[in-house]
Amino acid sequence: MLRRLTPLLLTLTALAVLVAVATAAAAVRPPAPATAGPTVTGGKASLAALRGKPVFINVWSSW
Repeated sequence: MLRRLTPLLLTLTALAVLVAVATAAAAVRPPAPATAGPTVTGGKASLAALRGKPVFINVWSSW
């Protein structure tokens, strides 16, 4: 009996995981707030100018 149920349970588990991942990936996230700040060279950088590009913001503190 267990030999017959094992493939079925594995298939159902895999299907449940795939559905959960697909649902989480489809969630719409709100856009980041408008942010601007100085660059190292003295210019100004804003998130609006980088729309559609990947952005890494390093928030670092020495405290």
